[in-house]
Amino acid sequence: MAEEDEADHINKLPDDVLVGILSLLPYKNAVQTSSVSRRWEPLLAQLPSLMFSMSEMGTHSEPRVQSMERTLRRRCRRHDVAVQTLNLTFRKDDAMECRYAGEFIALANAQKLLVQVSCDRALTDAGDWSLELPPATTELLLLPHWYAVRQPRIHGASVDTLRSLTLDGLTVLGQEFLHTPMPSLEDLYIGNCTLPVSIEITSDAMPRLMHLDIVDVSVMTRGTTKAGISVLAGGELRTLRMSGRRCSSLEPPSDTEWFLLPASFSASFTSYSCFRLRAPRLRVFEWRCCYADEVHIESVGLLSDVAVEIATGRMPRTWQEESEFVSVEHRDKLMSDILLGLMPGLRPRSWQNRHVQRKLQRSKQGRKSCTWKTRTERRKPALRQL
Repeated sequence: MAEEDEADHINKLPDDVLVGILSLLPYKNAVQTSSVSRRWEPLLAQLPSLMFSMSEMGTHSEPRVQSMERTLRRRCRRHDVAVQTLNLTFRKDDAMECRYAGEFIALANAQKLLVQVSCDRALTDAGDWSLELPPATTELLLLPHWYAVRQPRIHGASVDTLRSLTLDGLTVLGQEFLHTPMPSLEDLYIGNCTLPVSIEITSDAMPRLMHLDIVDVSVMTRGTTKAGISVLAGGELRTLRMSGRRCSSLEPPSDTEWFLLPASFSASFTSYSCFRLRAPRLRVFEWRCCYADEVHIESVGLLSDVAVEIATGRMPRTWQEESEFVSVEHRDKLMSDILLGLMPGLRPRSWQNRHVQRKLQRSKQGRKSCTWKTRTERRKPALRQL
């Protein structure tokens, strides 16, 4: 029994299991772990995911970054094992880190590229920058950490083959970013951004776009600018999800009226001037806690799933703003405009039929929200519910 307890069970594991264990660690820790055993050291060349953070606690160390580059070059010499994911973190206002970031991306040639960009001078515009994609990249995630970081100009060998794009972070979203031609893009996710002006997502730049998610995208409150969103898709868009839970939370009138929100960047309340939709083959439509003065839905397909959630109550505000409320009449009008645009011919008196369900909910804070859910059924070739 004592001899069995002293046996090295970890080294008896097959290589693929050990690679799976090392892939759960940041690359720096994986290198330190592999140094304890001769058998583990060659496994570094088989790791599917790499994570490099050039900035640690705000320190500037070019020798440490150069060590990362040498390690990456040794890893990439194994041409039989491709890098699946590269997670790269650097500072946009550091010229050295920006230079090495381009080298890391080119060397790894990863299928999935996750770029986290920060900036030490948070209140200063970090300026324009570009991101060159290597040939193998099909999925790109951009995670800016603050409004000082703009969206990059995307170019490179894989722009025409890029299939998934995510922009999620505190940044001011400009129309020029959405004008970048990406003919193979199928999935687009935009989250936590702020709109200074209205934007359009069209099939001219993204002809094969199939799934679109717009989550917690707010509008600036400085001045009288009020932005809108237009989705003018071709025949490929199937799913559209709009959500504004973080920026559009409503509170009952009895709660405190003191809200401290950064009015210069994010909105005190996400209310678009206009929302316009044209998607002839749309199948799934979700609208949760978003608000707009006008909604124009021109053309949609045979919908299989519709979810609309709108609440009433007092809007969040900054200290210099007066209190405003979303009334029951405003909520019902917005609900009517959305449903009538999605399903022409549907009238308010038919909301209670077997295809539409209306549910009134009351939260713990006393806030009321109204949810409509609809379904469509197909009789050919078989009756089913989606």
